[in-house]
Amino acid sequence: MVGRSFHKNRFKIPGQNLSTRLILIREKKFIQHHYDFLSCSIKKNYLVCKGNFKPTEYSTDYKFKITYNGISSPDIHVIEPQIEYSDDIHMYPKGKSLCLYHPQKDQLEWDARKHNLYETIIPWTLEWFVYYELYLINGRWEHPYVPHKRIKK
Repeated sequence: MVGRSFHKNRFKIPGQNLSTRLILIREKKFIQHHYDFLSCSIKKNYLVCKGNFKPTEYSTDYKFKITYNGISSPDIHVIEPQIEYSDDIHMYPKGKSLCLYHPQKDQLEWDARKHNLYETIIPWTLEWFVYYELYLINGRWEHPYVPHKRIKK
């Protein structure tokens, strides 16, 4: 009886079900296996990955953070350098999270059972930095995107 209770509750964390916890553990293992420049931990029901990326030897070294709850699409924020929101670059105005895909245009609704961060979000984040570097050079966002223009009142 004691062993049964122990096994039943060993992964239980308040406010999180076992399947979501297992998704976060799976994602962490995949990321650690494929991306040695990312440091990941599971904190308060979120997978948090931090890393640096420098697209070219002449580029800025970008520090970024991925936050994922195991259910909805993750948030990706640039920590350094601070990037100001502009209607011309592919970021969300609220929260300044990077926008890496458009659910309708790209025909992709995030599903943790079908999608992995290491195959989608992380490569797309690294690609975003390349396009941002191009934007800094020529003033245009070269990758196809759907505008996130602010609504002015």
